[in-house]
Amino acid sequence: MQFLFNVNWIALTALTVVLMAFVLIKFLSKKIGWTLTILLSLAIGAAVGVTFASEDNSYLVAVGVIGDVYVRVITALVAPVISVSIISGFISVKDTASVKSIGMRSVFWLLLSAAGAIVLSIGAGFIFKLWGRSSFFEGISGIDGSTVSSYENLKKPFSQVILNLFPSNVVGDISANNVVAIIITAVAISFAYISIAGRKGEDRVVTFKKLVEAVKEIVFRILKSVIKLTPYAVLCLTAVSAGAIASDAEVLLQLAVLVGVIYAVSFIHAYIFNGALIKFFAKLNPLKFFKKTFQAQATAFTTQSSIGTLPVTIDSLKNRVGADGEITNFTAPLGTTVGMPGCTCVWPVLLVMFFVNAAGLEWRAGDYILLAVVTLLLSVGSAGVPGIAIVSSVAVFGALGLPVSAVVLLMPVNTVSDMARTLNNVTTAATATAIVARRENRLNDGIFENENNLTGEKNDATI
Repeated sequence: MQFLFNVNWIALTALTVVLMAFVLIKFLSKKIGWTLTILLSLAIGAAVGVTFASEDNSYLVAVGVIGDVYVRVITALVAPVISVSIISGFISVKDTASVKSIGMRSVFWLLLSAAGAIVLSIGAGFIFKLWGRSSFFEGISGIDGSTVSSYENLKKPFSQVILNLFPSNVVGDISANNVVAIIITAVAISFAYISIAGRKGEDRVVTFKKLVEAVKEIVFRILKSVIKLTPYAVLCLTAVSAGAIASDAEVLLQLAVLVGVIYAVSFIHAYIFNGALIKFFAKLNPLKFFKKTFQAQATAFTTQSSIGTLPVTIDSLKNRVGADGEITNFTAPLGTTVGMPGCTCVWPVLLVMFFVNAAGLEWRAGDYILLAVVTLLLSVGSAGVPGIAIVSSVAVFGALGLPVSAVVLLMPVNTVSDMARTLNNVTTAATATAIVARRENRLNDGIFENENNLTGEKNDATI
């Protein structure tokens, strides 16, 4: 009998409701298509989160574990997917000039988008009057010294940021999902293959090529199975996020303006700024493009991980947008570490402006230019995992001589706004990939114009 009294019946009820929702989603997914299935999962997840919200979200712990398992599994696939995809694509092309062109164009468009996000953020800060004086930071001196120290330890010199881009331990880089290092290692292997095949004949390395293709087939088969679980993970992750928001209404009210501005800038950059780039430089219909990449956007919004969303992003770009596999397998992963406008541009810029104006500091044009330059430099070499926004904001505050303790006070806003920021990151990476594919004349308009792929009508995530 004592066991029955110890059971958290509300939490058990929440888990039961979620499992019943899984059955409903499984049934309806065969009838309504992939995109509508994701939207349904979002709606049900939000309803579950609000219904079972609690002060510490204790009723949704088991539900959160289900979502976290999905994030861990799909994140574990990132390193093998990137490695085999890049090597497989490049060794089949046998053209080093093409590789260089793709690399330079990818970096250019990703950084251009990051610069656009910085300008939008500074402009929005003024338009929404974030410069108003506020008593929000009056308690800044009371923050525990050890807490501040732990945040300051996140700061890294820019030289260290650059060094971290390059591989130091191949196994360690793979285990840490150091995306740029993985890309560099894969490209180096590809160049070595091309060199040997060109000088001594492909027969010398044909065994390696067959091994790569076999591993790729196995990895992508696993990936295909995992992607099919996306709607269920979306439901669980949305429920946990909605529960946290609903139970923290007081904090939301205090920072409502800042949260609203972050969401507004993130969505404007994701859809209007990137939409213009898609229209004029990729020569594609923006609305159709966003529909075809919606699965990746929804996954980013709920998982709050650009790296975790990467396999879904690659799938959407190759099989629905029609971007060439070689370009997709290079530019999309690069977009999880270079640029990252939502977390490394929008977030730190608006936090700085919020603090500067709330504290009544006098900033001139030169200060804002310095803010833009520092932010753009630090946007290179970020990691597309939950929490990178904290590192970015600490680094920017430190570089500008502002108190890191201000970032600590603003942390309640982080989780609430991270969903929109991650969606922006992933949408930007997808946009850059489409533009590079078009500029390289390697975008299949037949696949893009295929209406059957508009909303994922096949219900199966094809790789």
